[in-house]
Amino acid sequence: MPKEKLHHVTLVGHMGSGKSTIGSLLGNLMNCDHADLDLVIANQAGRSIGVIFAEKGENFFRDLEEEALKAKLLTLDPLVISTGGGIVERSSNRILLQEKSFVIWLRTDIKTLAKRVSRRSSRPLLKGKDPLEVLTKLDKERAGLYKEIADLTIDTNNMKASNVSESLFDSLKLRLGVENE
Repeated sequence: MPKEKLHHVTLVGHMGSGKSTIGSLLGNLMNCDHADLDLVIANQAGRSIGVIFAEKGENFFRDLEEEALKAKLLTLDPLVISTGGGIVERSSNRILLQEKSFVIWLRTDIKTLAKRVSRRSSRPLLKGKDPLEVLTKLDKERAGLYKEIADLTIDTNNMKASNVSESLFDSLKLRLGVENE
């Protein structure tokens, strides 16, 4: 299928589900660019996500996130987009994702996520908190939203990022006619 006919592919899921790593690998397999929204926002703002949260608050960050998502989904060339875990909290983002991209939910159990995120201290929503408690609360708030917008769901438990990306690429070939050029 010609590149201009491809959909954007967007990865959603909780922090620690592997969106950034899998997004990069999937972009390579699809022979298209990968955009990590958190990195896009940090680069545009000239500061880390943690600093944005601390200085301006979560609502300000969500505004930046929404603008970055709109900008990326309006590009003509196909992209694999890795989102932040909270992208689904705004209904406007959910509508945009459903209309402008093929959405993949990287579903991962909470204990696995807690183990993964406890290795990194740069997560603003976890600052000084128990990862298992925070992720359990976030899962109650967000899992239904991920499910609502997902065109495809893959369980990433006990899977290497390379295996997940290859499995997703195979699924996309079948569903969207995506080819590695």
